[in-house]
Amino acid sequence: MRTSPLFAILWLATLGAAHAGPPGYHAPRRRYNARNQAYIRPAARIHGSLNVAYYNGDLTNRLSDNTLRVGYGVGVTQALSPRFTFSSELSVLYLKAKDFYPGRGYSFESTNGLLQATLRYNIFEDKSMYSGLMQQSSPAQLFVEAGAGLLLTSPTAYQNDGAGGAIQLPAEGRNSYPLLAGAFPVGIGGTLKASPHLYFTLDALYYFTTTDLLDDISQRANPRQPDNFATLTLKVEYAFGKKRRVPLTHYD
Repeated sequence: MRTSPLFAILWLATLGAAHAGPPGYHAPRRRYNARNQAYIRPAARIHGSLNVAYYNGDLTNRLSDNTLRVGYGVGVTQALSPRFTFSSELSVLYLKAKDFYPGRGYSFESTNGLLQATLRYNIFEDKSMYSGLMQQSSPAQLFVEAGAGLLLTSPTAYQNDGAGGAIQLPAEGRNSYPLLAGAFPVGIGGTLKASPHLYFTLDALYYFTTTDLLDDISQRANPRQPDNFATLTLKVEYAFGKKRRVPLTHYD
């Protein structure tokens, strides 16, 4: 029995349409890990954040000497693979601390701008990213994190006047503010997936900096060691992309 050319053309067209999926649907790009498992990156998430910052430098390393104030930030987060996630953020943070040694009587406060990029390593794989069969994944993810950034700082230093007040000190040497320095964070955190679009992330980061003038006190105290700081940040993240369709796996 001979098959007519018209029937063959119609059959091929129907097969192509079925493979392409419904109108407007584009199959997501598949990527592969070291084990040759296919996965699909989810949509990027934008976030707003609130932070508190702790100073550790020439004046003190005690939390009790710090006055914690709330800062804020905005950023974007993108899962790169089931193990790695990239995040960048622009934030404002506030530092304020007094001297560990009452005899010196120093104190300072500063407003700081921080632009940073970090890479997270998920302790447990995000199995929901794997394509093919539906994968079950925990809504909570724990991670370790490291990165680099630029810190724009503008500190003001004070010294007790002996009468219960404080006098503002001139900037050390020839320094002028704001001052730009490098900042290198390391830390840990966790992300909770509340819905396909809404996430909450809490991270604790410690920053090694390239400056000893985070407090505008260097030669007056210990000029041989840079000042550092730490942050605790809560992020509310939202993914605007459509819910990912998982392609079917065929066993022919």
